[in-house]
Amino acid sequence: MKNIKLLYCILGSIILSLASTPIPYNTLHYIPVIGFTLSQLTYYISFVGIILTIYFAIMLIRENYKFKNE
Repeated sequence: MKNIKLLYCILGSIILSLASTPIPYNTLHYIPVIGFTLSQLTYYISFVGIILTIYFAIMLIRENYKFKNE
C-alpha cells in the first residue's frame, strides 16, 4: 500500500516538473499585469517537481529493497 502512495507522489511530482513546458509558460506570459512573474515562477515549480521526483523515487527504491530482503 505504501508503494502505491509513493507512485502517486512520483506522478504528481512529474506533473509539477512539466509546468515549464512551452504551453503553460506562454499562456502565463501573456497575462497583462503579472504574466512575467507567473511565467518565471513556473521554472521554480518545475525545479521543485524534479527534486520531489528524485526524492520519492529513492524512497520507492529503498522500500522495495527492504521488502526484498525480508
